Amino acid sequence: MITALLTALLIVGFVWLSRGSGRRLGLIGAIGLIVAFVALPFVDVIGARTDQNLAPTALALSALYPLLWLAPLLGLVAFLVTLRVSERNSGVLLALSGAVGLGVAFAFQQGPDSFLSLRPVPGVLEVAFPLALAAAIFLLTLANAPDRRTRRVNLAVTVLLPLALAVFLFSPLGARLFPNDPENNITRLRGYYQVGQSVTPQQSGLIVSDWALDVKDYLQADIQKRAQDWKDTRAKLSAPAAGTDRAKQRKDYYDLLDEFNLQRRTPGDVTPVPTTIRAPQDMPPGFAPGPAASDAGVRRVIARSQEYGFQTWVLFATLALGGGLIALFRRRLLVAADPVLERRSELTSAATLALVVTAVAAGFHSTGFNFRDLWVNWPWITDFFSRATPPDAAFLSDVMGAMLITINIALIGTVVAAVFALPLSLLAARNLTQNTWLTRSFYFITRTFFNVDRGVDTLILALILVAAVGLGPFAGALAMAIHSVADLGKLYSEAIENAEQGPIEALESAGAPGTSVVRWGLLPQVLPLFLSYTLYRFEINFRVSIVLGFVGAGGIGFLVNETMRGGQYPKAMTALIIIVLVVNILDFISAAVRRRLV
Repeated sequence: MITALLTALLIVGFVWLSRGSGRRLGLIGAIGLIVAFVALPFVDVIGARTDQNLAPTALALSALYPLLWLAPLLGLVAFLVTLRVSERNSGVLLALSGAVGLGVAFAFQQGPDSFLSLRPVPGVLEVAFPLALAAAIFLLTLANAPDRRTRRVNLAVTVLLPLALAVFLFSPLGARLFPNDPENNITRLRGYYQVGQSVTPQQSGLIVSDWALDVKDYLQADIQKRAQDWKDTRAKLSAPAAGTDRAKQRKDYYDLLDEFNLQRRTPGDVTPVPTTIRAPQDMPPGFAPGPAASDAGVRRVIARSQEYGFQTWVLFATLALGGGLIALFRRRLLVAADPVLERRSELTSAATLALVVTAVAAGFHSTGFNFRDLWVNWPWITDFFSRATPPDAAFLSDVMGAMLITINIALIGTVVAAVFALPLSLLAARNLTQNTWLTRSFYFITRTFFNVDRGVDTLILALILVAAVGLGPFAGALAMAIHSVADLGKLYSEAIENAEQGPIEALESAGAPGTSVVRWGLLPQVLPLFLSYTLYRFEINFRVSIVLGFVGAGGIGFLVNETMRGGQYPKAMTALIIIVLVVNILDFISAAVRRRLV
């Protein structure tokens, strides 16, 4: 949460210093609050088993926490009235929605861990996906349509494509593509979205009875063991240790700290929990419901266990508050001639940026991007460098031989790709293939081939070709050539399409054959660009060829992989130093050649 808060404050500070649009910034926050409320996982909801854990949205929790409605509703009001009120009045509403959003988030985090049961809501995702597609198409096309005819076409696309997607998702074919998951009693699409509701008296009885059994069986012992683990970890951290051991100790330390924090206990606390409870509300924070209650559908909201939706909520709330205050207290340097048009533009850009920020937040979560994990494992990194130095100079001859193979893989792959890309680029250039239906069909076939080829990564091609032709540099060079054909062909064809048409039209009007038109009217214009693109592609291919060695395609990557797996870190460090030196040398040579040729 601290990271999200600091990031938002930096953005607000930048907008303030640059005298940017506070209203646009506030609208990003307001729209983002609505998206986070509806679509992003808010906090963890746990059961007795890990496969029963969920991360519902704030909307799914709003039946138990109705205050969660306040911030998105205020944001929606601010969004709707922006077209009708002044910037300062918008600033008041935006700042209010942001302040309420922050207050609700902090109050929720400090609030009780409630019990709930979840029920699926059919049709939510089947409707949400088409609506999201419609919004994306609208923002990309309809909002900036230059004329009435284009707006009509874009409107038809905005309506028909999402409608077709909705029909598909509700159809039997959609049900077959997203089948039921009987083991977890859920579906992959239908009924996936679940909302919370209060537990029944029968479920409350199961919670109480389960608690007595859990305390008797293992909970008190777990508390004692966790306290001892905390004591042992602290003792190990105060003593010298190797880098790998220190990284593990740090991880254990922070994992234990998180467990104590979720249970709202002081680290190392051994205070026993009550052996019996009268009602579910008497259960101490952070503990999951027992097996019988969990099997009956009971889950517990762990208020302090934040998901990325909670952090994104804090980010958007801070942006709404900061943007609203900027709009309220500071005037912009430039004032638009048409205020209504400016407000519409701000609404469109704010909605787009809010969706982009949401996608980026989801990306951070899915990749597990976490600065704390980097800090925890930093001793392992320093331990690696201490073991890898000094480099093994005796290994230099082997490294140089492998480096030469890597350079040749990139060189041969680039040359072969350029030879095939040149004629294909002529077929993929629209200005050369628009005269007859036959050439137009070649254009679409070639462009489709480029798109398909570029969609398959070089590493995947190398894996396939290593299996087909065996280990070694041939598989790497072949994979490099196949993928680079599409990249170079696309760049070549775009250069041809942007070429000056005067010489070409002059030769065609004089009756010159097509080969002469290409030779004398086109190639003199585009060859310098072709050479520049080829050299740039060679630089890229060299870097990629290093990675190809890790899948058995030969070269220095294969050598680095083998030395790292064998724990021969000084040899690996020698190879890494040579890689850095050669990369820089090739960059300088390529830049010098481009300056002379282009």
